Amino acid sequence: MAVRNGSLIPAHDPSTRENQPSILRSGELPATVKTVPTNNEITIEQSNHPQFLKSIDDLTAFSAAVNTFKRHYDDLQSHMDYINTAIDSNLKSKAIAAAAAESRNDASVETATAAVASQSPPPAEKEVERLCELMCSKGLRRYMYSNISDRRAKLIEELPAALKLAKEPAKFVLECIGKFYLQGRKAYASDSHMIPARQVSLLILECYLLMLDPARQVSLLILECYLLMLDPKKPIDSSSIKDEAEAAAVAWKKRMMNEGRLAAAEAMDAKGLLLLISCFGIPSSFTSMDLFDLVRKSGAAEIAAALKRSPFFVPMMSGIVDSSIKRGKHIEALEMVYTFGIEDRFSASSLLSSFLRMSKESFEKAKQKAQAPIAFREANQKFFSCVVISGEVFGGSQLRPRERSTRVADQRANGQPGERHSSARQTDGRGSKIHQVNRGSGIV
Repeated sequence: MAVRNGSLIPAHDPSTRENQPSILRSGELPATVKTVPTNNEITIEQSNHPQFLKSIDDLTAFSAAVNTFKRHYDDLQSHMDYINTAIDSNLKSKAIAAAAAESRNDASVETATAAVASQSPPPAEKEVERLCELMCSKGLRRYMYSNISDRRAKLIEELPAALKLAKEPAKFVLECIGKFYLQGRKAYASDSHMIPARQVSLLILECYLLMLDPARQVSLLILECYLLMLDPKKPIDSSSIKDEAEAAAVAWKKRMMNEGRLAAAEAMDAKGLLLLISCFGIPSSFTSMDLFDLVRKSGAAEIAAALKRSPFFVPMMSGIVDSSIKRGKHIEALEMVYTFGIEDRFSASSLLSSFLRMSKESFEKAKQKAQAPIAFREANQKFFSCVVISGEVFGGSQLRPRERSTRVADQRANGQPGERHSSARQTDGRGSKIHQVNRGSGIV
C-alpha cells in the first residue's frame, strides 16, 4: 500500500507502477528487454554464416585432393621400386649369363650360333607370298623395286607361285601395274630414272603369264563363251577386270600411235603392251600387223616362255606370221616361227625360197634401173647379202633348238649376219643387216 495525499493507494494501482518503474516488487523478476536488431546487424549475420560453410567445403576438397595425390605418389613409388628391383635382377642375370658364356667351349658356341640362325627372319619368298596373299599392291611393288636389280631371276621363280595365293590374281596384277602406260616414251628410254619402276610392272605381268595354266585358261574361256550364249545379259565376274584391261590396252596403243607408230616404239614400251594384251585379252582394234610390230620391237625372245602360256596370244601366232609373209617380211616371219616354236606349221625352206625369189626380182629391177657401175655394184652386194643371210638362217634351222639358240646368240654377240633377234632390240629397228637388205632390195 502507498500513501498519496493522505490516502492509501493499492499496490496494484497502475498509476503507481508508471510513476515508479524502477521499483521492483518483492518476489518479481526483472522484465526481459527485447531489442530489435538493425538492418546492418542482420546483413552481417546472414553473410558470415555461408562464408564459414564454404571454407569448410574448400578444406574438405583440398583434403581429398591431397589424399588422391598421396595415393598416386605411393603407387608411383611402388612402381619405381619394382622397376629398380627388376633392373637389378636383370643386370645380375646378364652378368651371370655373360660369365657362363665366357666359360663355354667352341662346341657350345657353335650350338648357340645354330640356335640364333634358326630364329632368323623368314626367307624372302615368304615375304612375297605374304604380300600376294594380302593383295598389298604397294608393298609388292616396293619389295620388287628394292630387289629387281640383284634378284630378278629369283623373283621370276618365286612370284608366279605367290600370285596364286591372291584372292583375285587378275585384279591384283592390274592394281600393281597402275597407269604407268600413260607416261610418254621418254619414261622408257634407257637413260630414264624411271626404268626400274617400269621393269617392276613388266615383271609382274610376265610372272602372271607364267602363273597361268594354258589348258585351264582355255577351258575357262570356253565356259565363259557358253555362259554368254545361254544368257548374254547376265554379267560375268571377270568382265569388269577385262574391260579395265582392254581400256588400258587401247589407251596405251593410242598414246604410242600419237608419238609415232608401234614399229618405232621403245622396246620396253612395246614389251609392256604385248604382255598386257597377252594377260587379259587382245582388243578388236589390234590388227595382226600391230601385234607383229609389238613382237619385233619388244624382243619377244626374252619373254617367249611367258607369251606361249597366253590363251589370247597363242591362237594369234599363225595369223601374225601369215600377215608378215604377205608383206614380204619372210626373215622376220621365220624369226617368229623359231621364237615361238611353231616350225611344224611353217616350213623354213619355203620361207627362205620365197625370200630369195623376191630378192632376185628386186635385184633384177634394180639392175635394170642402174645407170652407173656404182649403182650396179650396190645392187649386186645387196643381193649377195640376201643369199648370205638365207644361208645363215637355213643353216641355223637345221640345228636342234638348243644349238640353234646358242648359234643365234653367238651371231648376235659378234654382230654377224643372221642376228635375227638383235634388230628387235635396237632403238629404231632399222640397224640390222636384214633390214638393210630388205630396204635396199625393195622388200617392205
